[in-house]
Amino acid sequence: MLSLPRIKVPKPVHLNFKSFIRLSSILHSLKDGSTVSAHEIDKFFTANNPTSEHLSLVHEIVKDHKVAPNTINQLLKYSLPEDFSLYHTLKRANPSHVWDNEALKALIMSNPGRVDSLWTLLERYGEAADENVHLAVIEKLLEGENSEIKEDMIEITHERLDRAIDLLNRVNKDVSHLRHWDSLLAKCIQLGCLDKLDKVEAHLFVEYINEQLSNTEEQNYLALANIVLEKNPKSLTKANIAKMLSLAAKKPDTVDALRELVDFVELEGLDCDKNDPEALLVRLQLIPAYGIALGDFNKVLEKFHKYLTHEKFGIELVQAKVVQVFSYQAFKRGDKTLLNIAETLVNPEEIQVKTLAQLILARAKFDSEKSLKLYNDYIQKVSKDVNEVTKRSPTGILTEALMVASLYDNDREFAQLLYEKAIQNKMLIDEAEIALIKKVFKKYGESFQENDTWKQARPRFTEVVLEMIKSE
Repeated sequence: MLSLPRIKVPKPVHLNFKSFIRLSSILHSLKDGSTVSAHEIDKFFTANNPTSEHLSLVHEIVKDHKVAPNTINQLLKYSLPEDFSLYHTLKRANPSHVWDNEALKALIMSNPGRVDSLWTLLERYGEAADENVHLAVIEKLLEGENSEIKEDMIEITHERLDRAIDLLNRVNKDVSHLRHWDSLLAKCIQLGCLDKLDKVEAHLFVEYINEQLSNTEEQNYLALANIVLEKNPKSLTKANIAKMLSLAAKKPDTVDALRELVDFVELEGLDCDKNDPEALLVRLQLIPAYGIALGDFNKVLEKFHKYLTHEKFGIELVQAKVVQVFSYQAFKRGDKTLLNIAETLVNPEEIQVKTLAQLILARAKFDSEKSLKLYNDYIQKVSKDVNEVTKRSPTGILTEALMVASLYDNDREFAQLLYEKAIQNKMLIDEAEIALIKKVFKKYGESFQENDTWKQARPRFTEVVLEMIKSE
């Protein structure tokens, strides 16, 4: 007897006709002008997504004036996300309809944005809008209208950011709105307008910005930290202040801000605190801030003598910063007395490699032969190993410094010979570092413009040397 294969019969699909009929009857009742409780409407719209037939009935209901405005709003709350054309139906049928907050939020969230912007809708219907509506508008301002998202053509403008901040200032200022703050911060970074954040009035916003500092990139750090400095300066750690000093000192256009920051450090005594090791971080940045960025090397000596007496923790690191300042100013001003001060402060037995490099460069202003002597005195004593963090070796740092010193003396031939011999004698062994050091020749070449003589090109190369001393 043949065995026939079994055919699997699919299980019948059971539609919730009872709910469908019940919802339809509710809508038909409303269409006929009968009263239906808000509870019944909520119950059935929550349990069932409206079909096209249901939505057609809603269109009919909003066209006439048989149903109370609060019921219309309830229908709109559930139906607008499925059919935004209901808005246009209502607008034609009853332009003066008063929207409640739930219906208005549904309108805002469902609005495609092609005909009316969400800001237009808010101005038109949102005179009594609550916090939830404002937050919905903020979200759309920062993340884009529905049509923009769909077409991947989101354009966040300065005007949008200003409006978002205006609305943020209308909601509860004692509550954190982290999702919206995150979005606002990201967009301000994107448009390069972090100064706008200073207008946010929420009490917890400064604390939020302070918390973001640990994950903020350098190019944005100072702008955010300045907001905290202005509104709640005592919440900044000494490590924050030290980083601010470092970044402000690097920007010529922030001299005034740097002076204000230095004044704050002095007023609060942040560089002198035996109970907080982080005060050392402030001292290490305050010295170059005074001596390099602000050019006040007399203040540097005053601070250094104070630290020698009262803040000896890390004094050798502070002393190295003082040497850096006087090396920089000696080269910049062509003042040999300043170089003598720098060299007097050095302990030949405990000198740091970066300090050696600074002195090699500073000596080039007066006598490149003395730069060579200093190089020869130490090049065999330092390591050839590349630091895993900086990707630089002590031999590489000193060789680069002497090459630049030679180029400042317009002796490219010697700089090239030094470079080749360092590689040949295995003083330079890392390919990445070798390529990096080679770039000094490019900087030398770029100092010349058209038919420049060295006398004309030298001031440009001077800036290269100063930048190296400052950054070592």
